[in-house]
Amino acid sequence: MMQEIDYNLLVNVIDGNATPEEMTLVETWLSASEENRELYFRVKDILDQQKADTLNIDPAAAWEDVTRQLKERTRVKRMKWLKYAAMVAVLILAGGLITYFNSGRPATPEMQLVQTTTLQSKILPDGTKVWLKAGGTLSYRSSFGKGDRDIWVTGTAFFDVAKEETPFNIHAANMEIAVLGTSFTIHEKAIIVNSGKVKTTAQGQEMLVLPNERVQITTAGLQKDKVNAQIYGAWKDGDYQFDNTTIDELKDMINSNYGLEVTVITPSAFEGSAISGYMKIADEASLVKILSAMLNASIIRKGDILTIQPK
Repeated sequence: MMQEIDYNLLVNVIDGNATPEEMTLVETWLSASEENRELYFRVKDILDQQKADTLNIDPAAAWEDVTRQLKERTRVKRMKWLKYAAMVAVLILAGGLITYFNSGRPATPEMQLVQTTTLQSKILPDGTKVWLKAGGTLSYRSSFGKGDRDIWVTGTAFFDVAKEETPFNIHAANMEIAVLGTSFTIHEKAIIVNSGKVKTTAQGQEMLVLPNERVQITTAGLQKDKVNAQIYGAWKDGDYQFDNTTIDELKDMINSNYGLEVTVITPSAFEGSAISGYMKIADEASLVKILSAMLNASIIRKGDILTIQPK
C-alpha cells in the first residue's frame, strides 16, 4: 500500500536539492512498495514534461478524471496532491504514461533502484558498466543477470553492455532497446551507438542502429543520421576526441551533452572551420574555455543559452 509522503520532498530529490537525510528518507519510502516507486517515476516524468514546457492541457480540466482514478489511494494534503495529480491526469490523457508504464513494466516489487544527483558510474551484476547523468534513475529486478537482463532508465545514460547470450533490454520513457553486447548513449528521445549494434523500437517503428549512427524520436517518426558517437558519449568522462568537428556539429553535441541551446553570431565567420584532436573537458566551464581558444571566439552563457561569436 502506498505510504504518505511529502511531494515537495520528492521534488527536492528529483531536482537534486535534497539533503542526505531527505535522500535516505525517500530511498526508504521507495523500497517499501512498487506503488511508491511507480508514483516516484510518475512525478519525475511530470516534472520533466514541465521543464520541457509540453503540458498543453489545462490541469484543472483534468482534475475530475484524476479524482475518480485515485479514490482508493492514501489521503495526502489536498493542495499538494491537487498540483501533481492534475498533471498526472494530463499525461495519462496524452498517452505518455500509459505507454511507459505498460511497456514491459516489471511484475515483481523486488527492484534495485539507482538514483543520482551527480554523475555516477555503476557496474551491474552481469558486468555491464553504466554511467548515469545527474537527475537520472536506473532500476532492475533483484534477479538481474540470472535469466533476465531487463533494465528501466530515465534521463541520460551511457551503457557498455557485457556480452552474453541473454538479451539486454532497456525500457525508457519513449523507446525500447534490445542489445547483446555494445556501447551507446541513450537520451530521452535519442540513442547514439559507439560500438556493436542495437535494435530500437518507438512510435510503432523498429530500427537497427550501427556504430556512429544516431536515431532520434521526432514528430515525423524515427530519424537516423551519422555522427561522431565518441564525442556524444564523452560527457561521462570528459575524454573528447574531435575529428574535423564543424561548428554545426559542436552546436548539436553541446545541446546533447549539456542541454544547452547554442546560438552562433555571424556563422559565416566559422565556415570552413573545424577542430581536431584529443581534449580533456572536465565541465561546462572547461568546454567554454577550450572552444573559445580553438575557435578564436567569444563564448558567453546566459541561463541555458550559449552564445558563440567571432572575436
